Amino acid sequence: MNKREENMEWELEAPYLASLPKTTPFSVPDNYFKHFPSQVESAIFLEDLVKKEDLGFSIPTGYFEDLASNIESRIAVDTFANKEAAFTTPDNYFDKLNASILSKTIENKPKTKVRRLWGSDFMKYASAACFIILSATGLYLNQQNNLKLERSAELVNEQMLYDIDENVIIEHLNETQTASNLSNAEMENYILENYTSNDISTNL
Repeated sequence: MNKREENMEWELEAPYLASLPKTTPFSVPDNYFKHFPSQVESAIFLEDLVKKEDLGFSIPTGYFEDLASNIESRIAVDTFANKEAAFTTPDNYFDKLNASILSKTIENKPKTKVRRLWGSDFMKYASAACFIILSATGLYLNQQNNLKLERSAELVNEQMLYDIDENVIIEHLNETQTASNLSNAEMENYILENYTSNDISTNL
């Protein structure tokens, strides 16, 4: 059976359906298939973007917390920049400023009183007397100190003599007596025996 015969069969079985006009129940917009590939690609791209965790945009930490204050400060700066100068000065103010300051400071300068330290003869003589008294006191104290040192040195020497043993004094006196009893000849013999000519020449 060919295709036409099959169609004839169902037309005979369903005459109402066969009497309906033959139209396509589906319709598409104009140029649908022309733009279809680009629409599919953009849908795939958007789906990939949704799946990504990193969307490509980053903001500093605390950006939204500080955003309101930053905007308000920027607005305040812009409003002040657009305003005219809030402070005004009189004409030629800075030209006259130096002269007005000098006139207020120099003219009202109080006169200082000068008092001489040596204005009277009494002060001269009093200061000279004080100087002489101080000098004499210093000299007197210095002499008393020297006398005390000399006396203490004498006492120390005397104490040392008392501390020396009698045997030591006797031995010392015996040695000096034997040394004085030696003749010149004995001294020369002693030197020649114990010293060389080089030692004698170097010692001389």
